[in-house]
Amino acid sequence: EQEVERAMLLRLEELLRFVEEVDPDDWYSLVKAGLKYRYRDEAFLRALNIAIQLLYKKESSLSQRLVKLSKLHMMVTQHSLFLSAILRSREEDGTNIQTREALVDILLTVVKLSPSLCESSHLAMLLGAYGATLSAVDQKILLLLQLYEKNNQSLINSRILLWGPAAVEHHKTCKSLGKSLWQQPSMEEILCLLDREKMMRTILSFPQHRRLLSSQFQEVQESLYRDESVKSLDDFYDPCFLLQLFSELTRPECVVACHKFVEVNALGLTVAALSSYDSNMRAAAYFVLASFRSHLEGGRFQEKNQLLYLLDTVQNGIRQPNLRFTFSLTLYIARVAQQILKPEEHIYIKVNRFLLSHQYLDLRKVPGFFQLFYSFDFEYKTEREWILRFLGEGLRDKHCYELYDYQRIFQVILSFFNSPLCDEGSQGRILEILQNAARVTRAAYELIQDHSLLTWILQILEKRFLENKLLNKIIALLHTLWLTNSGGKRESKNQSQENKNRKFLPIQLVNEFLYVLIALIKHIRTNFNLAVLTQFFSTLNSVLEYRAGVVEAFKEMSRFTVNDGVLSNKDILLLLHKWSVIRKDLQLQEDLQALAQKYQIRELLKNIKDKNKPQALSRHHMRKRNEVEREDDAAADLEVSELEKCRDHLNSIFAHWEPVFPVPPAKHGGEPLKSTDLTDETAGLTCASTYLVTKWLVKSMVERSLKAHSVSLTLRWVQRCILPHPVAVQEMLRDEVLRNNIFKFY
Repeated sequence: EQEVERAMLLRLEELLRFVEEVDPDDWYSLVKAGLKYRYRDEAFLRALNIAIQLLYKKESSLSQRLVKLSKLHMMVTQHSLFLSAILRSREEDGTNIQTREALVDILLTVVKLSPSLCESSHLAMLLGAYGATLSAVDQKILLLLQLYEKNNQSLINSRILLWGPAAVEHHKTCKSLGKSLWQQPSMEEILCLLDREKMMRTILSFPQHRRLLSSQFQEVQESLYRDESVKSLDDFYDPCFLLQLFSELTRPECVVACHKFVEVNALGLTVAALSSYDSNMRAAAYFVLASFRSHLEGGRFQEKNQLLYLLDTVQNGIRQPNLRFTFSLTLYIARVAQQILKPEEHIYIKVNRFLLSHQYLDLRKVPGFFQLFYSFDFEYKTEREWILRFLGEGLRDKHCYELYDYQRIFQVILSFFNSPLCDEGSQGRILEILQNAARVTRAAYELIQDHSLLTWILQILEKRFLENKLLNKIIALLHTLWLTNSGGKRESKNQSQENKNRKFLPIQLVNEFLYVLIALIKHIRTNFNLAVLTQFFSTLNSVLEYRAGVVEAFKEMSRFTVNDGVLSNKDILLLLHKWSVIRKDLQLQEDLQALAQKYQIRELLKNIKDKNKPQALSRHHMRKRNEVEREDDAAADLEVSELEKCRDHLNSIFAHWEPVFPVPPAKHGGEPLKSTDLTDETAGLTCASTYLVTKWLVKSMVERSLKAHSVSLTLRWVQRCILPHPVAVQEMLRDEVLRNNIFKFY
């Protein structure tokens, strides 16, 4: 029934876009029945919102005959289920978020069409539904509150500065006790609603492109802030609301809890707003900082003088009005402000010593980098860990990269990585810094070109043994580097004119990526996270595809290219071996071992030997294994899904391998040797490798549901690389199992 209803609602939306006449009674009946029986149905509410937008257009004669918007607004807001549907509960389970968002959409549409509906009595209800976060529903409620402000229903005049469940409880108290006993909540009580950890998360992922004021000409969906890099925007506060709240709390006549303001990271978030790309957001942050500083001068708490000196140091470094700070610097100021409240920690002394030795903050440098990184104190590890962590968290955009590069920070950390003084924790931090840098387009290219990052990674991979954590981070780094560098350059294929106009990465750079990824194959282990394996195989596949596209385009342009073949027999066999171990394919393992012994492939024999060694597991690994064994069905399904992705990528990788069959030497009489003569070792190895790959490809096709892309790749590879070589074809046809699988495939 639900499917039928949804289909009818979709059809109704389509028809309303073309219909110019609607019977008023039918419309009223639909609204009344829908709100009575489908008030919590998201699909109905969304259809109702679209219908209101289409039927109640301004200067439309039809809207005059339909039920008035004021009555429709009353039907929605006076419904018995309205409060339970729209208000936030303290234990938000996420079940009614979609319903709440659909209701807010309707209220937004109605208030936009009829601003006279705004009343101050609605504010308490809207704030009770508001969570001050960046989630879509909270952003829409904030837009609704701004509409009320424009229509002279100000939150400040109403002195309502609470939100969420606290606002509801405050409203209940006011109603029950009366205005004579109404005590306004103090600043400290309001700031207690802010979660310190959530505030820190907001600072670290500050929405730099969020606009403080939305344009009145923008549609609601266009004005919403989105960030694909984070899982849930509900985990971050909205600076648009908080900065306006802070500006109200720090008015000259207010009593300001300065210590609490710093403790809950409100000062840190205000400073982080100085890195915003929106001039209005920065202006608001400067206003709050100026107001807070004037209150700080009259404050009475232990850390007052240090905080004043910090703000003076920042102020002295500003050379122009409404200057935009680099995010790294704002994060440093936020971290230092927090550190000033923790005199028991070692970093407290170092930070204060740095501040006292500077009259102004140099906005072209990372403050105190060399003092902390090259410290010779007993607590040098703590200091180095602090500065490396800050560098990783503070790298957000090209301006941060330029700041680091200006100080030669990348040269310092890259050279330090291989030093005996660099412990595992510091290595992890350095890779995190590089990972964040790899997301920045300019940084991703310059780190490879100017700092030889790929060669640096290759040097690390030449070590005998690397920990899984380190390998995971290296794979993630390569993946990000490749995506950032190739982003926007992978366009539609099969168009020769487009190929001529396309911009390609230098073929040498693509080959470098490929060389590093091939070197990484030998480090693949069975206890790798499947998501990491998928990342590795997808990156290798993407590089091979891109390279094939470049070579093809060069041929069309009659440009000279070398090294068409990029994967050797040994590389392919090593990939097959790694897959056989991951999938526990014993038959394939036996075939590979026999081939490795016959042709004495040292790299493959070494990997097989290492695989057969009994691995001593630490307690952590044992505990991890036990947890894995207790995984539920959902996790098992996810594992199967990741394995399927790996198999698809591997299929494509093999399709880019072109086996090279040596041309048989001619006999003295001029007659060539017979094609069946496999005495030549290179030809024998190529033939055996081709046989194993073909066998695996056909078997993988037979064992799972076919995908058009995979089938096409496999058949083209067989046609291009197998059929022209009778030796290879004869080798295939000798195997009865392979013949049967080929028939099943057919």
